[in-house]
Amino acid sequence: MSAQSLLVEIKQHIPLRAYGNGPVVEMMRELGLHANKKTQLTVTDVFRDSESGELVCQVKAEGADSFSAALTNLKLDITHPLYRKVKNYRDEVANALAQPEDASNVNSSTFRMGSLYGKK
Repeated sequence: MSAQSLLVEIKQHIPLRAYGNGPVVEMMRELGLHANKKTQLTVTDVFRDSESGELVCQVKAEGADSFSAALTNLKLDITHPLYRKVKNYRDEVANALAQPEDASNVNSSTFRMGSLYGKK
């Protein structure tokens, strides 16, 4: 599934419940919130980052201002119909970033996340 089609599907389900992983929890703590991986968040919008091409969500936690978080750092409730698609997207991004650089195919100075999804 392309990032663009996932973006369209997520927009149809907004607002939706999500949970943050390490970087999101850390950011919430820096904002003064008592947060952990079970802290419920509400995704209020989603867009594609113009630099990386990655999906980014506008997120709100109870008692806090909204903030942005990459979809790869969020997890949907397991009962949500998009759970598997979002998990697959997160896995694809993680696998692509974990690939060793092949100097003959990729110029690391020009690589962008959008390259994974055909965004130029």
